Amino acid sequence: MAVKGLTPQLAERGKIKIGDKGEVKTSQGGKQFSQPRKLDHFQITTLQRDAAGRLLPDTALMARLKPEGGKINEIPVRLLFDDVDLNFQTRYACYRGNRCWCSGDGEAAQRLAGQNGKYQEVPCPCERIGPYYNSQDRCKILGTLQVLIEGTDRIGGVHKFRTTSWNTVNAILSSLALVKTITGGPLAGIPLWMVLSPKTVTVPTSGQNMVVFVVSLEYRGPESQLAELGYGIARKRLEHRVKMGQIEAEARRMLVPPHAEPMEEQAETVAEFFPDGAVEEGQLGPEGEPEAETPSPEPGDGEVPGAVTQAEQFEEASPTSVPEQKPGEQKEAGLF
Repeated sequence: MAVKGLTPQLAERGKIKIGDKGEVKTSQGGKQFSQPRKLDHFQITTLQRDAAGRLLPDTALMARLKPEGGKINEIPVRLLFDDVDLNFQTRYACYRGNRCWCSGDGEAAQRLAGQNGKYQEVPCPCERIGPYYNSQDRCKILGTLQVLIEGTDRIGGVHKFRTTSWNTVNAILSSLALVKTITGGPLAGIPLWMVLSPKTVTVPTSGQNMVVFVVSLEYRGPESQLAELGYGIARKRLEHRVKMGQIEAEARRMLVPPHAEPMEEQAETVAEFFPDGAVEEGQLGPEGEPEAETPSPEPGDGEVPGAVTQAEQFEEASPTSVPEQKPGEQKEAGLF
């Protein structure tokens, strides 16, 4: 018999990242943080950290995936469930300090009320979502993809990939919906590739074009082969009396929203996606709102701390990418 009230989670073997910690900056409150640095390739990490708190790369696994060495731009993966939401959980999320202050599904959200650690339901979305919101506590979409990486020598956990990019969230959801349509329903067990590729997008606040790197999922083979594969999986489940509905119902019990994750996981998300937007714990007022403070530009910086730059609208922007310019068009000063 199991201990009552415990909700086991899928074990995590490591993380898949397209960014790491870069230049160290100082916030308005004098706290130092590492500005996220975008990568144009995948990096697979373990859950161990070095003395500086950085996740250690899984060099053995990456060497198996690409023996010849070099950058990894595609990873062979398989999914655990047929349900899109179980494979790729998406939420709106806002972080303050080292914890999730508010998370919602587009209709209702759970928001931290005061300092007692309790959450209350509020309408979702709110004014914090969108490219024109320039305060520190900006809300972003947060997607978490759980996959099994082919080439691992042990089964017992998943690798997680997180993103706050609208482009990547849309690409992964679109990929899963298309594959599911062709297979007739099955997604679990289908051999897929997790692919990182460049895409030209338009920055909504300026109308400029820029190149970003977007993650998607794809099947390598003709449509007829994918359809036959889906049919074969469904037939085997029927023969072996596999009740996928019951399996997925149990898996839904294991899903937790961002605000219910362990504190160390929340802190990791802050460090990767909300470093300069997270208000320090000491700056929070009695109701969990930030204390009033007038931001002032750093000398020579030319940018108000906490303001969202145009490049930050796209989480998977290349570290070397620049806006595409039309002939005769000049780049706006101070953006990149």
